[in-house]
Amino acid sequence: MRKNLISILLLVFCCPAYAQWAMPHISVAHVRTEPRHGAEMSTQALMGTPLRVDSVTKSGWVAVTMPDGYKGYIIDNSLTMLDDKAMNDWRDSSRGIVMASHEVRAYVDSLSYEPVTDLVAGDIVALAGNGDGLRRKIVLPDGREAWSFCADIMPLDSLVFTGVDHIIEMARRQMGVPYLWGGLSTKGMDCSGLTKLAFFSSGYILPRDASQQAVAGEKVAVDSLQRGDLVFYGKPETGRINHVAIYEGDGIVIEAAGRVRRNRVGDAGKVITARRLHVASTSTVGGHPWYYSRKVE
Repeated sequence: MRKNLISILLLVFCCPAYAQWAMPHISVAHVRTEPRHGAEMSTQALMGTPLRVDSVTKSGWVAVTMPDGYKGYIIDNSLTMLDDKAMNDWRDSSRGIVMASHEVRAYVDSLSYEPVTDLVAGDIVALAGNGDGLRRKIVLPDGREAWSFCADIMPLDSLVFTGVDHIIEMARRQMGVPYLWGGLSTKGMDCSGLTKLAFFSSGYILPRDASQQAVAGEKVAVDSLQRGDLVFYGKPETGRINHVAIYEGDGIVIEAAGRVRRNRVGDAGKVITARRLHVASTSTVGGHPWYYSRKVE
């Protein structure tokens, strides 16, 4: 790393409540439609996700915009606030992304099993050294140090599209995860949370909701589906989209409905449309200015 990342991240504690940026420092932060705990959870923000701060309420709720443009409120004790300098330093730092298919732990040192935090797929942390081959030191967005298993984290720079097989494999690895409205983590997810997580594992930033995903990419006929296509369901009389699934092949989709599971294309609901996504039609982590100050090919 160009400089001591621990010192960089500790600077955030000096940032005022109206700092321009924020990042969740817990594995999964809940995003509410209104600034109160009883409001609907519309989505989640994963650790290390760059968030633009739009405003801060007197009761401690932070109005944020996410990299995909989605907006909501997160309670401030789930967030680390950053000014422009701290955010730029983070963009330029060496980071890793959690790719484990299930919830894992990071520990107080290289040998202990005392946890510092849990981690889920899609969490982003700073990398601090190469480790001992089994575990490596990481730094969380709030400056906490921890040790994670090397096999659970890969360099963020490596998060690039390598074909639809990886997307489908990530979806398969979520089998049995319970349905959770607004969820997009391995703790629980809804239908569009599953597709968003699966594509994010290959560097794609999909829109959050099924109705938004249904206008991304190019339209394809249901009888011409290819692996990795998104199939959208809803009410034929209105055309309203209320469900999305990933086409696995051989007439089967992977969907989050009650739990993440397989289903036949025609049994998952009334098909409204299907879309095929390409790098040019979706945002990528490597090309998004909130993640990087440079473009990652």
